[in-house]
Amino acid sequence: MKQVGTLTRRLAIRLLSTAVRLLPRSRAEWARAMLSEMHYLKSDRRAVVWAAGCCIASIKERAIAMITGDPRVARWMFCLEMILCFVPLSIGWLDSLFGGSGVIWLNGEVVHRYFISSSDDEIVLAMMISGAILGALGPMGLFAAYRLIVTGRPIGSPWLGTALVVGPLLYGVLTLGCRFFIGGSAAFGFNSPDAFDLWSGVLLLSLLPALGAAHLLLSVPGQCNEPVAG
Repeated sequence: MKQVGTLTRRLAIRLLSTAVRLLPRSRAEWARAMLSEMHYLKSDRRAVVWAAGCCIASIKERAIAMITGDPRVARWMFCLEMILCFVPLSIGWLDSLFGGSGVIWLNGEVVHRYFISSSDDEIVLAMMISGAILGALGPMGLFAAYRLIVTGRPIGSPWLGTALVVGPLLYGVLTLGCRFFIGGSAAFGFNSPDAFDLWSGVLLLSLLPALGAAHLLLSVPGQCNEPVAG
């Protein structure tokens, strides 16, 4: 695949690569078709739309495979999947707490000085607090995955299972809503300077954790402890 240097094209390539990785092995022909089609899309905007559609199709196929197929995977592959799904959210959670603008540094004086002057600032403050709360689902998901892999014990609480799936999706919705409130529909344009950061953030901090949690819930005790040949 030709690596064109524009931000929009790089976003399209990243989305398409994610789509290919998400596809089940039974859809390998789809992956080849997706990669081949990208060669013929000269417009960067059309390429992003195509890649986003491929991501949605891949997510659907992965969900169908997890629900109707055999969810057993090799232990090493399951570990990699859980790391990919929950580590970015865990890092984001740590940054929201202890980073340069983390909530741990907030106090009454800082809030009044920097976050009460306008409604936009108040929304940013609300998103910081939401990130500190919902981001905690990242390390929770990692712990639940570790417990399943090592001891074979699945998630016992239906409330925790629901939170692990719904929480990251809620965070993604809040992020997009905050973006729309502050910048309007133009803030979602792929020509925006931080478009890549926005959409890759939604993918890494919202969609992937939710998918990983769904797979974690569908996994049965012991299925990840048996090594699979190949």
